[in-house]
Amino acid sequence: MFNVSILGNMRRSAVTLAATIAACAWAPAAIAQEIGGVTTDDTTPIVVVVKIPKPWYAARFVVVSKMRDSIPQYENIPGLAYKAFSIAQKDGQYGGIYYWKDRASARAWFSPAWFERVEKQRGAKGDVRYFDAPVALDNTPDGALSSNDSDAVSTLVTIATPDAIDRDRLVAEFKAVVPVYQKAGGLLRKYFIITDDGRFGGIYLWRDQAAAQQWFSAAWHQRVRETYGADASIEWFDTPILLPSKAASNSIAMVRR
Repeated sequence: MFNVSILGNMRRSAVTLAATIAACAWAPAAIAQEIGGVTTDDTTPIVVVVKIPKPWYAARFVVVSKMRDSIPQYENIPGLAYKAFSIAQKDGQYGGIYYWKDRASARAWFSPAWFERVEKQRGAKGDVRYFDAPVALDNTPDGALSSNDSDAVSTLVTIATPDAIDRDRLVAEFKAVVPVYQKAGGLLRKYFIITDDGRFGGIYLWRDQAAAQQWFSAAWHQRVRETYGADASIEWFDTPILLPSKAASNSIAMVRR
């Protein structure tokens, strides 16, 4: 395992990225760092994370019930391959983690009219974050996991990474470590992501909270801290409803176990 002193050398050489990711893959961290010269590709699959403030008076079971009522609305949206309806564990904000075939499809859905409608109907603005997802992994047997009463949780993990890494090399290293995540106990899906501001990382869908916590153990956090000289940041989401889209679920190439 790398230590903090070695990190300085890693930052001076892009050649070491594969070793860096592989070293932390057995305790995987989605990685975040500004990368010079990154440009988004409109044909790349996109993950969109949406959060909307929950009214203080709305109980969780009411929110989940409303989510179930809206399932038919999302089954046939052009370009949408998968949606995990989500509730942020930290603040209770609700929304979803959407996997789109491309940026144009996502933008068509999250239009100015969508933002206006959300604010009018919910009384709050929607927070919408875009992530390029050039590599995606599905560990489920048939690749179409569906549930309207799931114990699954999702995690958005970020941590600093070496400098001077271009997009092509980053994508290549994502692909190189896929076999590690195919063996991760309780991991249903992983989207390897790159943000619009040049950061990158991963969004993970876990079978349940216990599987995620076993992976992101105290020892994992310590290894990350010793390797990168900084703590990892993890956003946790309950995902009670998992919905593969009928319109586009088979139109995106994913790595499958």
